[in-house]
Amino acid sequence: MPFGSGDRAQLQQIIEQLGKLATDLAAVKQQVNDQQNTINQIRQDATAAITTGLAEIRAVARDAMSRTNDIVTGPVASIGGELVTIRSAIGQLDSRLQEQAASPPAPAAEPASPPAPEPEPTPVPEAVPEPDPEPEPERPDPLDEPDVDTLRAAAGISAATLHAHRDTWEFLVKHVGADQHFHLPAEVRGAEGVVLAKVSGPSLVAALTSLHRVSRTAPEAGTRAIAAHLHERLTETVQEIVTRPHRGDGADAVRIVIDDRAAPDDTSS
Repeated sequence: MPFGSGDRAQLQQIIEQLGKLATDLAAVKQQVNDQQNTINQIRQDATAAITTGLAEIRAVARDAMSRTNDIVTGPVASIGGELVTIRSAIGQLDSRLQEQAASPPAPAAEPASPPAPEPEPTPVPEAVPEPDPEPEPERPDPLDEPDVDTLRAAAGISAATLHAHRDTWEFLVKHVGADQHFHLPAEVRGAEGVVLAKVSGPSLVAALTSLHRVSRTAPEAGTRAIAAHLHERLTETVQEIVTRPHRGDGADAVRIVIDDRAAPDDTSS
């Protein structure tokens, strides 16, 4: 049945409403897209702000830790150096006192004979001569120094890790700490009585010269033996570098291990 004029008008009205709905829907869709873009931008800004804030916090924390380390490490190193100097002075004073105690006292002068009260002189008995003091044992010349080539090789070492017992490290610091070229390491790690200390080339030179002198001039046999053993071990390590020199990257780090042990029993048979 053909549409009448009324039906066409109603149909036209429906089409116009549908067009309006489509326009409104497009506007709503655009608003949704705009809001989504705004949310994404807010999220990016928040992420950037959080990242920047975390970076600033980390920078501040690193700076604070660095300042704290500088504040603590400086006084600790200074106190350690003063302790080394005090121990060295005490050791030198003790050595001097022992040397003075070991040297024999000077013989006292004989008193003059009193004048005889009688005109005739009284016979004076012959004085018994005192025995001569026993001569002190000859000691090597303290001015003798270790091999110059070894000292030069030690001076060329950038850093060496010393692996030894804590008592051995204290002996080394006590007898070498007064040398002008010895520097107390800023980092000394220890565990179960073992010390790992990173020492420089000048400190190795100071250790070689001081231990060589102590091994030849110390009044106690034990002190001379310990100093001689440490000097020998340091010299062996430096001689290895002299025979197989290497400079730059790729070289093995210098390691001085003072840990002599007995060979294991052969149980294979």
